[in-house]
Amino acid sequence: MSYKTNSLNLGALEHALKGVNIPACPAVLVQIMDELNNPDASDRRIAALIGEDVGIASLVVRSANSPLFSRGKRIASVADAARLLGFGTVTNLVQEALLRSAIAVEDVSLERFWDTSRITAAANARLARSTGAARPETAYTFGLFHDCGMPLLIQRFDGYKAVLGQANTCTEGWFTDVEDQALGTNHAIVGYFLARTWGLNDAVSLGILCHHDYSIFDGLNDLGDDARTLVAINAIGEHVASTHLRTRNDTDWSKARAPVAQYLSLTLAELDDLADDLIYEFDREMDAET
Repeated sequence: MSYKTNSLNLGALEHALKGVNIPACPAVLVQIMDELNNPDASDRRIAALIGEDVGIASLVVRSANSPLFSRGKRIASVADAARLLGFGTVTNLVQEALLRSAIAVEDVSLERFWDTSRITAAANARLARSTGAARPETAYTFGLFHDCGMPLLIQRFDGYKAVLGQANTCTEGWFTDVEDQALGTNHAIVGYFLARTWGLNDAVSLGILCHHDYSIFDGLNDLGDDARTLVAINAIGEHVASTHLRTRNDTDWSKARAPVAQYLSLTLAELDDLADDLIYEFDREMDAET
């Protein structure tokens, strides 16, 4: 299924969920987002909200001390993380902690999935920061959520892992076409509804819906530049993550590379250099950690 926003049919999309259960947005995230959107937002109040759940707070601190965020300074509390990283980044870490809990799959290890999501998200944020094309926190959120439909499809369909393997090596058509043919739905549709349910903005949710459909860069739809930019950044981020982690055959990058370069007004060589620089950064950070 390929969805243009000028012909978006929510009823058809809901039917295509095929009984997949979309987890509700956790109340603490709603409270945090409400506080962040308040002109009189209180740093102390946000830190207190996060600290009310010991599990979430510990995950935030642990993530903040990872090479992706730590900047060489030991972080001992949520307040330290907020002071050193900013509340935009801390909110990203809260989203990750809550998402991990909400889409966990019994008896299935998702560590490779989360490693890929985190590196993609971190790469997105760095790309957004270096290019000025998007807000780093929004780009990180997009990277974190873009494939969140996959664990939910693992929960729903016993044979989904085999379908995923076929999609990862498909050289013809879009990644989601393979899922559609096998299941009548795909992880982008599921991710779109989860993003909407969790209150993510239209650019993020619609971008997730279309993130494997690189025809969005042809200008023949009304998706909007914010969503297209997030998809373009994320395509690079996914390539960086898959190369750094050596997790999968990167056939999707061969489909994304030319349209993404054109959309971002880069030559193919410039795009490759941009990605290679990030891969080098992540490789160097991993070497330093070990």
